[in-house]
Amino acid sequence: MNCRHHKHAFTLIELLVVIAIIAILAALLLPALANAKEKGRQTSCANNVRQQSLAVILYADDNSGTLPPTAYNDANGNQVNWPSMLDPYLNHVAKIHLCPSDLKSQVNSYGLNELTFVDLTDPNPPTLTRLASFHSTSTTIMQGDLGTEDDLLTPRPDTLKLTAPGSTLNDDADARPSTRHSGRCDLGFMDGHVEHLLLNQFYTNQNPTNQWFMP
Repeated sequence: MNCRHHKHAFTLIELLVVIAIIAILAALLLPALANAKEKGRQTSCANNVRQQSLAVILYADDNSGTLPPTAYNDANGNQVNWPSMLDPYLNHVAKIHLCPSDLKSQVNSYGLNELTFVDLTDPNPPTLTRLASFHSTSTTIMQGDLGTEDDLLTPRPDTLKLTAPGSTLNDDADARPSTRHSGRCDLGFMDGHVEHLLLNQFYTNQNPTNQWFMP
C-alpha cells in the first residue's frame, strides 16, 4: 500500500516538472516566434515599398519624366490620391498600399516625400517635379512607412504625405514616419532601392535637417 502511494506521488512530481519545463520553453520560444512573425511582416512591407517605388518610376516614364502628384482634383472635382494613380502599375492589388504591421490604417500605410512630390490640391502649387532633376537619387527618400503625429508615437492613420523633419503637419494628409518594425522604418529611395532605418539615421538630429528629403 505504501509502495503504491509512493509511486503516485513520484508521478505527480514528474508531471509538475514537465509542466515547468513546458512553461520555460514557452517563455523562451514565444518571443522568438513573435520576432520571426514580425520579420516576415517587415519583409512583406519592404516588398510593398519596392513595388510602389518601381511604380512611381514607371509612372514617370509614361508621363514625360514627371513624378505623380500626391493628389489632384479630377474634372468632376473629386480628389484622386497617389495610391490610385499607381494602381495601374500594381495590377490594382490594394493590399500593396497597406503595411502588414499597420493595425490602424484601412487604406494606406505609406507616404510620398512631401518636399519632392507636389500636391496639386494646394493653393498655387508648383510645377510637378521631374525625375531628372535630382542631384542624387540614391540618397533622396521617395516614400516610407507613415502614420504618426509630431511625437513620432501617436498614430495618424491613412495619411498620404511623409512630412520632412523641418516641416509642420499642416494638412490632414501629412504625417511623420512610423517605426512599426521593431523601431525601424521601411524607406524607398528615388533610385528604387529600399532601406530599413532607425529614425536617427534619416529623420531626427540630421544636419541639414531635411538632407534626406531635398531633391
